[in-house]
Amino acid sequence: MSPQVTFHPKGRSIDVPTGTSLLEAAILAGVEVNSACAGKGVCGRCRVVVEGDIDSQNTTHITVEEWASGYRLACLSKIKGDCVVFVPEESQLKPMQIVGGKVSNDLKALSPQVRAVYAKMSPPTLQDNDADLERLQKQLGYEPDELEMSLSLLRELPKVIREGEWTVTAFLDDDILVDIRSWNCVSRNFGVAVDIGTTTVALQLVDLSTGEMIAQASDYNRQLMYGEDVLARIMYGEDNGQERLRFMIVDTINHLLARVCNAGEVCVGKGKKVCAEEIMAVSVAGNTTMMHMLLGLDAKWIRYSPYTPVTNLSPRTNAGELGLNINPHASVHLVPGRASYVGGDIIADVVASGMAKNEGISLLIDVGTNGEVVLGNKDWLLACSASAGPAFEGGEVCHGMRAGDGAIEKVSLKGGVQYSTIGKTRPKGLCGSGLIDLLAQMFLTGVLDKKGHLQPSDRVREGEFGKEYVLVYSKDAEKDGYDIKATGMSCCPTDKVERRRDITVTEEDIANIVRTKASIYAAAEVLLDTAGMSFIDLQHVYIAGGFGHHIDLDNAVAIGLLPDLPRERFTFLGNASLDGAKLCLLSKEKREEALAAHRAMTYVELSTDQRFFDRFSSASFLPHTDLARFPSIEQIRG
Repeated sequence: MSPQVTFHPKGRSIDVPTGTSLLEAAILAGVEVNSACAGKGVCGRCRVVVEGDIDSQNTTHITVEEWASGYRLACLSKIKGDCVVFVPEESQLKPMQIVGGKVSNDLKALSPQVRAVYAKMSPPTLQDNDADLERLQKQLGYEPDELEMSLSLLRELPKVIREGEWTVTAFLDDDILVDIRSWNCVSRNFGVAVDIGTTTVALQLVDLSTGEMIAQASDYNRQLMYGEDVLARIMYGEDNGQERLRFMIVDTINHLLARVCNAGEVCVGKGKKVCAEEIMAVSVAGNTTMMHMLLGLDAKWIRYSPYTPVTNLSPRTNAGELGLNINPHASVHLVPGRASYVGGDIIADVVASGMAKNEGISLLIDVGTNGEVVLGNKDWLLACSASAGPAFEGGEVCHGMRAGDGAIEKVSLKGGVQYSTIGKTRPKGLCGSGLIDLLAQMFLTGVLDKKGHLQPSDRVREGEFGKEYVLVYSKDAEKDGYDIKATGMSCCPTDKVERRRDITVTEEDIANIVRTKASIYAAAEVLLDTAGMSFIDLQHVYIAGGFGHHIDLDNAVAIGLLPDLPRERFTFLGNASLDGAKLCLLSKEKREEALAAHRAMTYVELSTDQRFFDRFSSASFLPHTDLARFPSIEQIRG
């Protein structure tokens, strides 16, 4: 018999083959465990407490005392027999909030990706004996050679028409018959918009007849166990892992579909009940690598010079081909990308912002593991991608974490240390917005110099990795233990090992954050230089991504992440990629805008551009080597 593994605190059990890693067993059981290094044991984030029969490698991420208490890395632990696993809060992944923002929602009328048309045909007679398909085509206003449909749908046609007594609802994607149903069900036409991020996948269920959003859900991309960034996943795919990566992203989407449609049966939201079979259209935005992995395309050449994808314009496909658990005939539209590192998510950002329709010059920044930047207006667009690194998503920072319960999201050092956490719970670490606040506040109060070096302070000390600033002392933070009864384990891990630690930021952490912000600022400068412009020429600056929604604008300017411009020129878009995918789902005009943006956009490759490296060096200070660029900060610093 296969060993059984039980995960707490979720209380989920699963049978797996001997030799399966605890990390993979957790993913299969639907238990989200933090991991960033593709299971190589490098990041140390997948710490769990184990009782049972496992074979685990020792690691420097676990002390001798912790090892004796049952702590192991899930990725380095192979299952030999039945075991019970406790996933502590520090290793849990919790879904992020879907953050909407100010998008260009100027739809004059709905023209959804799939439209529903009611057709009432006259029954055939000996005098009028047209074939079923020709009769339907004529009623819908098509010539016999104009309307396409699949063979599987054609096989269903006679039964559907006669069940409806020659009245049907046709679901059409331009000149393609997506599905046909008996009787009049024009009002039962639904679609989903999906944003596939490297870290997070978000989905909205939409009524295509009204444009109303019925339900939404988000979750971590299950590919995370194979690496935190796209390059790690591409490398995993090269090692015979391509189909596994495709399965994981499809599985993530299907779990989100199950949440909004209650395991494919009903979803209750705003008084509507939606069957998964009634979902006729899917609009997907995502970076180029994620689109390749969704389609099962070889992403290998994205990471090798000259960095060429298989395609930036994906072919028509349907839900059945991709393995999505909705109507198998449902039309799937992928927002076009532009280059290996400027994908459909950025085109969707452009559509959501409306910048490609503006007369004035706009700059759009999407902050993530890669920092994508777009400059332009209705006549032209320039785009580039800078390898920003994961610092703003909690990576490469000792006490960094993604935005979730317990993440410190706001910090002030004026009149003493003040901070707030997501969920108003005990602080566990710093997410991106909290890191920006902390660096800005340390710089503005003199704790940090412009080179990113810590200055003497009652909170600065020598730590394990050099100088560090203590934001939260463990003795001052609220302490809460785990409920031993809820875990079903013979001991409570916090009874054996006190996991509460001071929350600090080291000089190496600071250097990583400075490199990240310098990369984004320098990328924007290169685009402006290419266009013969400077920051002062910008009329609009759009910040995309859920991360950007939480940024304190003044603090982001203080560290040199954003230019020092009048604050009214900035607009936070939230998850603009999801909003753009939704707009494309609902409007032919927006789908054409996305295609036009793809065609109008010129990609600037930074990896061989000396201008980028020069500007990166200048921006690798707080806020910049040229303080005159930041007059509001110069005034505060004196």
